[in-house]
Amino acid sequence: MANDTDIGQLTESQKEALQMYTSVTDQDPITAIPLLQRSSWNVQVSARSTLPRYDLIESQIAITKFFDGEQPGPLEEARASMNNHAPPSQSSRQAQNLQYDLLRSSSRSPSSITRSENVSRIPPQSTSQSTYRAPTLLSILFAPFSLAFRIFSTILSYIPFFPRLFSRLFSPTASRRSATSSGRRPLSPNDAAARFVREFGEQYGTDHTLSFTESGFNSCLDSAKSSLKFLLVVLFSPEHDDTASWTTNTLLSSQFQSFYRDHQSELILWGGNVQDPEAYAVAEELKCTKFPFAALIVHTPDNGSTAMSTVARCVGPMPASEFVAKLAATMTAHSEPLERVRLQRQEQAAQRNLRAEQESAYERSLAQDREKTRKRKEEEQRKAREEKEALEKAEREEQDRHNLAQWKRWRAASLQKEPEAAGALRVSIRMREGERVIRRFNADAEIEELYAFVECYDTLNNKNDRDEQPSPSLENAEEPVGFEHKYGFQLVSPMPRAVYDLESGGTIGERVGKGANLIVESIGEEDEDEEERDA
Repeated sequence: MANDTDIGQLTESQKEALQMYTSVTDQDPITAIPLLQRSSWNVQVSARSTLPRYDLIESQIAITKFFDGEQPGPLEEARASMNNHAPPSQSSRQAQNLQYDLLRSSSRSPSSITRSENVSRIPPQSTSQSTYRAPTLLSILFAPFSLAFRIFSTILSYIPFFPRLFSRLFSPTASRRSATSSGRRPLSPNDAAARFVREFGEQYGTDHTLSFTESGFNSCLDSAKSSLKFLLVVLFSPEHDDTASWTTNTLLSSQFQSFYRDHQSELILWGGNVQDPEAYAVAEELKCTKFPFAALIVHTPDNGSTAMSTVARCVGPMPASEFVAKLAATMTAHSEPLERVRLQRQEQAAQRNLRAEQESAYERSLAQDREKTRKRKEEEQRKAREEKEALEKAEREEQDRHNLAQWKRWRAASLQKEPEAAGALRVSIRMREGERVIRRFNADAEIEELYAFVECYDTLNNKNDRDEQPSPSLENAEEPVGFEHKYGFQLVSPMPRAVYDLESGGTIGERVGKGANLIVESIGEEDEDEEERDA
């Protein structure tokens, strides 16, 4: 009778009860309807915490029957006790309280069933694969035992309860052994992800819009945390019978591909084969118990500033519509917290940028002030140096003038007296000021005597070079100490032009002769004349 019931004929409350029942038990809806009918469709009462205790017990009788079998449960006993108005015994109340606690823990709402669980980075997996090969003699000796064990295992595999018993007894070691000795060479996380993408394309083709990330799980987890995106983890077990059908009908369906295209900017897709060490470690971290398996991971600010949590789990075969609806509802529910965190990060980034700009502006202003201070100090130092150099130069010039005046007095006092006309050389000299002076010199006198006369002419005439005041007395004049006098002129004969320099030496009679007419030329003026002639 129940098998003829159409799901479309159910009321809204019955459909809601059926959906809640199947979400807890993972039972087929057609098979679940008869059991719900026998339980008076009371599964939905579990969400109503304001009802009496016997209604709570009644609410989960369908789930209890599914797990414990259809036997007289607490519902009939509770009703009978109420009709008889007999107070329940102490053991009965304890049983009801225990049943109430168990039903309450197992009858949580779907939101509590898929509550978020923190996800941590998985430890690095070893990529080395070391195999132990027994010696040939031992292999031959143990070959009969190995063959007998294989035959015995093959026979036991056909007995229904033995594989389940062995899986329960040896699941930790067996699962770890299958993960490490599946025949696949262990690779690094990035290489393993690239191999998964390649194998997925070889098996299911590349005519789809899914883009699996070719990076390790830890990298994807960090990327999703930093960029505030959702991380969809899909785990495959090639040995599972529903893997191929679920991949074709759900994961590669047009409905999910359309959903993925619409949310590709906020979704990171990562897949793995549990035969690989990293994917196996991810399955353990996400508490995967059934394949195919998909989990949605996202940053949950309520659990911590850096917490990444599993917010949705899709276990076992699931229609594409339900798979997409569950992912869409979960992403919508967690979009608002992510947006708050995103705005908060943007505000923090804006504040950091503002502080950086302010610090940069301050540094630029400080650098400009330092540059101005440096230039001002350099200018002050330059001026002080120039003033010092000018003062030192003035002092040197003053000292040179003083030494020159003292040298002239000393040299004028040591000049030979003008000889008598007989036997003397008469020399006509035109001074730099234009004055012509005629004087007699001894023929054997050195040419330097002629230069000294020209240099000391003003001193001999009792005149100062600067203010034309009478010069100090020539008596007791001494040669200045440490002063090296240099003549700043030369004597030149105009026609023909001949220069009588001191470097050539000689006497006046040998160099100049009688009746010579000489011109006093400054050495600087001669250099200028030569430059003009060269030009």
